[in-house]
Amino acid sequence: MEDVVVLYVMAEPQINAKTLRFVDELGLRERVRFLADPESALIDRLGLRKLDPEPIEAGVPHPATYVLDREGAVRFVDVREDFHVWLDPALLLGALAEIP
Repeated sequence: MEDVVVLYVMAEPQINAKTLRFVDELGLRERVRFLADPESALIDRLGLRKLDPEPIEAGVPHPATYVLDREGAVRFVDVREDFHVWLDPALLLGALAEIP
């Protein structure tokens, strides 16, 4: 799985000094590509914006995981309304294993 690329899309309100410090402390900038989503345009296009967010959540999407193959075809989707419930890693590994 050396050729797996992780792209983490963040709403602009999520990008702050605390977030960047977390990313750097875990050494994620070299393993994960981060994309700022100005005005949450991509989040809206994917239908992931929270309908009634608390002020701190404005523009922040529902947690979502998409797995795309090399051609860009969507092979797996998981969208959660509750950010406390994490995706089972076995499901993600299974989806990755199915990609030729």
